Amino acid sequence: MNCSRTSRIFFRQTLYLLLMAVLFSACDSTKHIGEGQYLLRKNTLKVKSDVPVTKRGEFNDQLNSLVVQKPNSYSFGVFPFKLWLYNSRYDKYQRDTANYQIKSKTVEKPVVYDSVLQRRTEQNLKSFLFNQGFFYAKVRDTVVKKNKKAYVTYNIETGTNYLINAIKYDVDDSVIRRDIEKMGDETYLKKGTDFSMGLLDEEMSRITNNLQDLGYYKFSQSNISFVLDTMNKNYFRNAENPFETAINFLALQKQQKRPTLDVKIVVRADDDSSAYFKYVISNVMVYPDNLSSDDFRDSTLEESEYNGIKFRYHRHYVHDEVVARHIYLNKGEVYSQSNYSQTITKLNELGVFQTVRIYRRDDTAVHDQHALRVVIVMTPSKKHDFTTNFEVSNGSTYSLGGALIVSFRDHNLAHGANLLSTSINGGIESAYYPSRGDNIFEHFYLLSKNVGFNTSLDMPKFLVPFRPTRNDNANLPRTIFGAGFNLLDRVDYFTLTNTAASLSYAWRETPTKTWNISPAFINIQRLPRVADSFQKRMDENDFLRNSYKENFIEGENVSFTFTNPNTRAAKFGYSYVNLGLEEAGTVLSAVHGLGQALNNLYSINQYAQYVKFDFDLRRFINVRKSVAAVRFYGGIGLPYDKSSTLPYIKQYFVGGAYSIRGWRVRSLGPGATPPDSTTNYIDRTGDIKLEMNAEYRFPIVQLFSGAMKLNGAFFADAGNIWLAQKSSEYPNGNLEWKTFGHDIAMSTGAGARVDIGGFFVIRFDLAFPLKKPYVAENGGWVIKQISPYDSDWRDQNLILNIAIGYPF
Repeated sequence: MNCSRTSRIFFRQTLYLLLMAVLFSACDSTKHIGEGQYLLRKNTLKVKSDVPVTKRGEFNDQLNSLVVQKPNSYSFGVFPFKLWLYNSRYDKYQRDTANYQIKSKTVEKPVVYDSVLQRRTEQNLKSFLFNQGFFYAKVRDTVVKKNKKAYVTYNIETGTNYLINAIKYDVDDSVIRRDIEKMGDETYLKKGTDFSMGLLDEEMSRITNNLQDLGYYKFSQSNISFVLDTMNKNYFRNAENPFETAINFLALQKQQKRPTLDVKIVVRADDDSSAYFKYVISNVMVYPDNLSSDDFRDSTLEESEYNGIKFRYHRHYVHDEVVARHIYLNKGEVYSQSNYSQTITKLNELGVFQTVRIYRRDDTAVHDQHALRVVIVMTPSKKHDFTTNFEVSNGSTYSLGGALIVSFRDHNLAHGANLLSTSINGGIESAYYPSRGDNIFEHFYLLSKNVGFNTSLDMPKFLVPFRPTRNDNANLPRTIFGAGFNLLDRVDYFTLTNTAASLSYAWRETPTKTWNISPAFINIQRLPRVADSFQKRMDENDFLRNSYKENFIEGENVSFTFTNPNTRAAKFGYSYVNLGLEEAGTVLSAVHGLGQALNNLYSINQYAQYVKFDFDLRRFINVRKSVAAVRFYGGIGLPYDKSSTLPYIKQYFVGGAYSIRGWRVRSLGPGATPPDSTTNYIDRTGDIKLEMNAEYRFPIVQLFSGAMKLNGAFFADAGNIWLAQKSSEYPNGNLEWKTFGHDIAMSTGAGARVDIGGFFVIRFDLAFPLKKPYVAENGGWVIKQISPYDSDWRDQNLILNIAIGYPF
């Protein structure tokens, strides 16, 4: 009781001090503002518009982005931390205006209200609204100055934006006009669409790209212009009859509730008649290992030719066939801008070139047609790389756990752009007993260890018994061979090994959709060592015995992935979807049946039979400089026929740095099963998994001119695993709808992420449970028991996760 009372007093005192600091900072923030100047405290945009509710958020974000002068940032909306840092060393920063802390925005100088920038913002808003088709929008700005602070308000009335009514063409060449009209169905300027200048830009790009795909290499957007007509002249065609004119004018006013306009697309060759010339590719030259501009004149370079493509190189860096398979600009073909872009994309995706450049030049040696010489220049990238990944965590049932992965990759094995990946991983979990032994090393007791070796060979083509089509190559086909061996040693219980091999095919259907099909994979699960105590538990429990028994697994799987981070919509957020389906046992069951028919000649007895479905749904929403991230993740595995349980290596688990962070890895579930003690701990796995994670990620401070960033996050995790069937070992472990809500575990916490150069992130996440499914009272909620000042509560609930990269 005394401890709890002391904690509450300390908490109140801490809160009081924080409030005083906020109040003090509010007064202190203007102390360096000069006479007649005001600190810009807030910009407010009040918008009155008919924009649909579903688009209102994006529309308001666009308007806010046009505000030129932004106030100082406020941590959690109340404390100008960066401004406070600047003011605390005001004299130093005044003398050293180029200080890296100012440049990296670690500190912020006071933002002094500027009426000129306010007028510029007003103009930006008006221009944006006009470009969006709100031709009669109104923007009025006001400023309130109080206590050395300025509060600016922009009152915006957008009015109604125009709709597109009709499209007309004015082209000075009949052939070009015919080509444009043929592709008219693809236009962005469809009747009834909300007009915007952005649509005109997109239409201009579409026409230009399509004509360039037809061979008009020198046609450009400068050959296109638009004329807008907002007046429907049909209403005034009878100027001699005033009465009819008045009636038509009333009809026009009625139409203005949703006014329309006509768009005329004007195409002119201007002074450059070559814009209407069709070009043919006369020659393709490739430099796969270009080192300098002198290579173009170096007569000592080796030369070769493959499928009409000429190669010049210092040494045979990549096989000609591999490079040629990813070049879509071919001798004798009409030039295509899409093929130009696709060639750059596919050569970059090979992963063996640091840069890819394509030069196109008029070939004056060809007189009977307009011709282009194509020169493709590539700079080799680094052939090998090493990477490391580690994870550290602690928990209530063990004192320290860690894992390390060391990976090696060869990006150009056998000069075929084949990617060889090899990784070695290891990890341990240990308990700490202060009463054990005489020194600190003897206090630790090893609970488990694991080691593994995995390798894969990724080849940039389909290895199939038939000849792939040209279109197959355009979809970035890959054949992947994989193999690995992993060993898990639960010191007091068992040693389990998994030997794996697989064959997969991967390709990209579109820039946002990819497929991966594995027509064959093999896993061999063995249990070379079993302790007597664990053997006894397996003898008494069917779930454990069937999970850990030796098994031969042969099956097939398919996965589909959708992600759109590089699309236009990704400015405000993007999505990630991964769906997977796996089956095992059908082929072996057929072989087993055939073997029995042949007097057990090919009989196989120990094999697994199951079907699995997995999903991973993610959404990332940009909130100014912060990101809200959500993931819904899980799967279900259903054993059938001779199998009653999924093999251990195919089962689901939760917990750890990449899952529900309030529990250590494999320590939660199934269902409402209570946790094991430190001395009796077995991995918790199941046949069904559901998990949801949410994070709010925000920047804290930048160091070393932005080379290092410290970011923060608040997060919450929820979910659990379940068994598909009842088990005597886990009586509360199977999934039942009446207990589903109670079975959901929840945890929350905060994290710090050190981002080094934008490519290496060290993550520290501190989490604790909010809801424990194995607690019967209060529906499992343990919020009332939270006591961060109580050492016993901290020891039993706080989990520190240290890992590389984001959790998702």
